[in-house]
Amino acid sequence: MLIDKTIEHSLYDNGIYDAWQFVVNTKATLSTAQYCKDAILRLLASMQSEHDAWKEKLWNELMAQGGNEKQIAIRTDPLPDFNTSIVGKKVSTNFLLGKLTKDFFQYSRNVFDSISQIANVALLGSKAKNPDSVDFPAMLRVFNQATYSQDFPNMVTWYKDIANNPTFKYIDAFNNRTKHTYDVYLKVSMDLFDDCYSANINSFFRKGTQNNKKNINDYLNKIQSFTQMSFDSFMDELSKEYPKKLYLNNRYNKLKVWQQKMDSDPGSDFAVVYIETLADDMPALPKQIHVLLLNRCGDGTIYCNNCPVDTILVKKGGNNLNFICRYRAAEPYANDTLWRYRKYNKDEVSDTRLLFTQMQQEWTITSIFYKNNPYITIKTVSDNSDFLKRVQLPF
Repeated sequence: MLIDKTIEHSLYDNGIYDAWQFVVNTKATLSTAQYCKDAILRLLASMQSEHDAWKEKLWNELMAQGGNEKQIAIRTDPLPDFNTSIVGKKVSTNFLLGKLTKDFFQYSRNVFDSISQIANVALLGSKAKNPDSVDFPAMLRVFNQATYSQDFPNMVTWYKDIANNPTFKYIDAFNNRTKHTYDVYLKVSMDLFDDCYSANINSFFRKGTQNNKKNINDYLNKIQSFTQMSFDSFMDELSKEYPKKLYLNNRYNKLKVWQQKMDSDPGSDFAVVYIETLADDMPALPKQIHVLLLNRCGDGTIYCNNCPVDTILVKKGGNNLNFICRYRAAEPYANDTLWRYRKYNKDEVSDTRLLFTQMQQEWTITSIFYKNNPYITIKTVSDNSDFLKRVQLPF
């Protein structure tokens, strides 16, 4: 499947743009696994070539001898050293093969955890699990729950098919065995007098299951094909499920600011961040909202950022500063390249008439004014022309 702007904008249009980062990450993880596989196969080909060159030299030395009877001694010092130069330093090729093989299985297994991050935010929305607790087994359990299995039948089938696939089971077993228990060594054999050559992953036994040895060349290609096809089929099934928008309530991607700076009356300065509502009073508003800052420009570029604002007021529609409620951040601001919707809980204020006064008092602690940016619509009132120019500069 082609991962392009079409998918990116579809996720944006369906209110799940935070899934895009995990789509990109899955694609990058697949590419890294392929790099490891290609490097392994190149190293094996290099070892075979070096071995063949050594055999040919040995044969030429033998044939150069006169007479009917020829003999040659094979010593250890002229044997191929099988080293590879890495940024000017010789490294054992056997070491690199072992490392890259473990890396290949690690990244191949990571593909399914990254896919699960996509499923988590794209389908569960406001009910999404903390990304730190999301992996393939966790989401398999989630989609096996009665509610979600009814809501997302295509995704349930995909997870079950992958979990029961022998190739996935082998990837999972190899990765966990080498990561948590003991290495599964490679065996590379090259005959001296003929052209027999083999490179295998050794057999291993884990959790009651015997995993037989595998030919490296064939099996790594099979795994690469399996992980790519798994990702492609996942995206197909996902596209059938996310347009349902079952759990995307009370989400906000744009905020507004009303700020004032008056040199003639400094005590009246303020800046408040707010959202607008058609609701008449506080009880009609949801107990929790979720905010992720987004903006799609005219050229199709999409900008995204976690929301750093700790308090958001709710203004009744219209031109007056008629604030009827406020939301306080329920979790810390994440200064992170990982985008996530930040949760805000409704603050039960006994006297909404005091909301603006309280916000103005809190603002004096930080005295932050907002500049022009892609995420917030700003209304500025000031008798200072220089200040009005500065807030129009990009932040």
